[in-house]
Amino acid sequence: MLKIGRNDLCPCGSGKKYKKCCMDKDKQLNVKETLRNPFNHLLTYEGVNELSTAEIIHQLWRFGIPFKQETFLKDVEKFYSAEDLSENWFHQYSVTAKGRDEDFPWLAASILWERLAPSKKLSMEQMNDLIDSGIEYADQNDSISACDTWLKVWKAIKDRIEPKFQNLDYLDKHYKGSFFIRDFCQDLEAELHNAGLNDPVYFEKRINYCREFCNYFPKESELIIHNMRRAIADSYAKLDQYGKAESGFEKLVQDFPDNPWGYIGWGDLFFFEHKKDYHKAQELYEKGLAIAKDQMDIEAIKERLEDLKEGL
Repeated sequence: MLKIGRNDLCPCGSGKKYKKCCMDKDKQLNVKETLRNPFNHLLTYEGVNELSTAEIIHQLWRFGIPFKQETFLKDVEKFYSAEDLSENWFHQYSVTAKGRDEDFPWLAASILWERLAPSKKLSMEQMNDLIDSGIEYADQNDSISACDTWLKVWKAIKDRIEPKFQNLDYLDKHYKGSFFIRDFCQDLEAELHNAGLNDPVYFEKRINYCREFCNYFPKESELIIHNMRRAIADSYAKLDQYGKAESGFEKLVQDFPDNPWGYIGWGDLFFFEHKKDYHKAQELYEKGLAIAKDQMDIEAIKERLEDLKEGL
C-alpha cells in the first residue's frame, strides 16, 4: 500500500535510489497539497523525526494503529524491515491513513525502530544506509571508516542468524530487496584487507570476521568459503605469523585440492611477504599451474613465475 520507498529505485528510470534522485523534487511538487493538509509537511523522515516518540505514537493511534511498545518490540524480532512491519499494520488494522498520509506508518515504524529497538537489532533500512555510508568511505579511500561502518552491519546480520540454516540463502531472501548479502560479505573481507594495510589491527579483525563467517555458514559455496579461509591465512602472513599462515594454506589445499588459489596464496607467502623463499614459491606456483583450468588463473600463475625468474 505504501507508494515509493526512499530506498526503492526511482521511478524516473535513472537507476538511482529514490532518496538520492527525485524525492526532493517530489516534495516541492506537493507544496499545494501540503497547504491543503497541514499534516503533510511532516511526511518526510526528517519531519517525522522532529516529533517526540509520544507524538508519533499518538498519530499512529489517530490513524487506527493501536501501537504498544511491547508488541512493537516483538514485531522488530519478527520483521526484517520497518517497511514490512508497517505493511503488517495495514493488514492487521483498519488504517485510515490515505493519500500521502499512507507513508506515515512506515516513517513512524522506521523512527520508532531506531529509538526503541535494541541497538544490535538494526532494520533493513538502517543496514542499507550503513552500507551506503561504507561505500562512500571506500570511494574516498577511507577503508578504516568503511570497515568500522560495515562491521556494524555484520553485527546486525549475526543477530539474525539461525543455526539450522548453514548458508546465506535464507538471509538473501530477506535482504535482497535492499542489498545482496553475498556481495556485502565478500566486500567486507576485501575492505578489511585494505584497512589492514593502514592499521594491522584490521588484519586481526579480518581473521575474526572470516572465521565467524565460516563457522556460521559452513555450507556456503565452496568458492566463498575458500576465499574466506585464504583470507585468514593471508592475514596471518601480513601479521608476520608465518607458522599459522603456512598451516592455514596447507589445510586449505588439502580441503580444496582442485582450487589453484590455495597454492597461489601459499606461494605468495614466500614471494611477496617478508619470508622470502623463491624456490619454495616456484614449487607451489607450479603445483597450482598443474591443476589450473581457468585461463585467468593460468595467466595469474604464469605472471608470478615470470616475475620469480628475476629473483632466482
